[in-house]
Amino acid sequence: IGDTSNGSVTITYEQKDNMVVVSVHDKGSGIGEDMQEKLFVPYFTTKSSGTGIGLPMTKNMVENSGGTIWFKSVIGQGSTFFVALPLVKPS
Repeated sequence: IGDTSNGSVTITYEQKDNMVVVSVHDKGSGIGEDMQEKLFVPYFTTKSSGTGIGLPMTKNMVENSGGTIWFKSVIGQGSTFFVALPLVKPS
């Protein structure tokens, strides 16, 4: 995994039409193309401990809420995950 002492995560959000888009960006090592298609597959993990159900569960919850989740990653520069959720007017 390498040195993580200078790690950082940036979280931002913006409203786009009737959706709120939350982005979570890290300055890590990025996600290789061979791993990208597996990220949302249940029980896939690159860690020695863990179940590999975190991202699949998150995707399921987001989609059941009418939203979408996706990511962009550049090797050596980091990854950004995006979650778009519909805005609900207070009743």
